Amino acid sequence: MCFNRNKNSHSYVRLGAYASDIINRKSGVRDDDRHGGYASDECAIIGAIVGDIIGSAHELKGTRIKTTEFELFPNNATFTDDTVMTIAVMKWLSEIYRIPTSEEGLVPIMKDMGLRYMEVGYGHSFKQWLRSENPEPYNSLGNGSAMRVTAAGLFGQSLEECQRIARISARVSHNHPEGIKGAEAVATAIHLARIFMTKECIKAYIEKKYSYDLSRTLDDIRPLYGFDPTCPGSVPEAIVCFLEGNDVESTIRNAISLGGDADTQACIAGAIAGAYYGTVPQLFVEKIEGILPEEFLSIISKFLCLNNDIAKTICYEPNEDTTELKRVLGEGWDFSRIL
Repeated sequence: MCFNRNKNSHSYVRLGAYASDIINRKSGVRDDDRHGGYASDECAIIGAIVGDIIGSAHELKGTRIKTTEFELFPNNATFTDDTVMTIAVMKWLSEIYRIPTSEEGLVPIMKDMGLRYMEVGYGHSFKQWLRSENPEPYNSLGNGSAMRVTAAGLFGQSLEECQRIARISARVSHNHPEGIKGAEAVATAIHLARIFMTKECIKAYIEKKYSYDLSRTLDDIRPLYGFDPTCPGSVPEAIVCFLEGNDVESTIRNAISLGGDADTQACIAGAIAGAYYGTVPQLFVEKIEGILPEEFLSIISKFLCLNNDIAKTICYEPNEDTTELKRVLGEGWDFSRIL
């Protein structure tokens, strides 16, 4: 069995028992606890992959929609390049079993998985990168860097570590500053969601740290928005989909309703929502287990078990995160209960 089925278990939440103490949320930290549901790590992964699968039916010209009312899993819904590269980064982190300081080992895994799952929607430049004998970064600001960082947001012990992993995973191909920024912003949002930060805090930090405009509503964005595969043209919008969502499903529906790069934006938004809400519909798990290759399920299981092992040996220390949050947001935020 790939995923932990105990709906009352928090065994994959790195905060562990400490999470129950994080209950006083003035403006920085949420005042809700996760009662039941899948643990945050699992739900972020499920949210990312299910977002990709659901979005795959609405990515191409002629299939894009501007409504949240649609069938979740039509017959043509399947995983795409977003899932393959998300799994590749997950495999890399599982194999090195440490916080990386370089991209050593990542490119061979990306190439191996990419070439074995080739016809899943890669862009032309990335296909060339995969087929190159010695692939080099090609100054891309595409959202391919942001779609694959779910594991980065879950694996790091702090904001700094998550951001570093995201930068490393991006720069092997998407080394344009905007490509790196997009990856880092998504990993940051996942980490903050995972450690019980409020949406208000996540929004404020992302806006100030990365200069993304998250003040627009979906109703503002949707009418004139179209397909944009760049990080600056799709990542902020995906984060807004999370901010306006009520759960993982509504967040994914929001992303697809923009009529843009549906699979990638739903993958990004779904990952953040999964980390934030810590619960997903059972149907989502069943769809993943029915659609993904056994190889992918095995990599996910290994990654989750690795994070569980880390949680048993390393206690989350929030001081580093609160120092960074206060540095960016200023002193007007209350994080005292996570110190």
